[in-house]
Amino acid sequence: MLDNPVAGKVLIATLNSWRYLSALSVLGMLFALSLLIDSHCWVLLLSLSLFVAMVCQYFYWRLWLDCRLFQIFYQFLEQNDDFDAAINMLWNKNGDNIHDNNRSLISRWAGARRLLHLGGVALLIQWLAVLLCIATRGI
Repeated sequence: MLDNPVAGKVLIATLNSWRYLSALSVLGMLFALSLLIDSHCWVLLLSLSLFVAMVCQYFYWRLWLDCRLFQIFYQFLEQNDDFDAAINMLWNKNGDNIHDNNRSLISRWAGARRLLHLGGVALLIQWLAVLLCIATRGI
């Protein structure tokens, strides 16, 4: 079922949400930077927010990369060994999954879903830190 091109299009459309998540994270970064100028805010909390924003951007870069790689993967679905060999060569892996077909489509989907969830959780933490600082600004 997951090797169906329609399933691939659904996955790619979902992974394309990295754009919106990244925009929300950048907006949170701008809020944190503007609050950092204000001396009444907790510098540690805003620094945490900025650090988490950078982690968010890493996750969104990975989502962007997965989106592009899944487009290539679904375009050449029958050549997944060549795809794995190229990925292993780029990321300097030993190549354990080149001939054994250890890397199933289910595990690829699970990895993409995990990245999407981690990016969402990091965004939530980032915004909670910003909102907490706004709420305690006058204290």
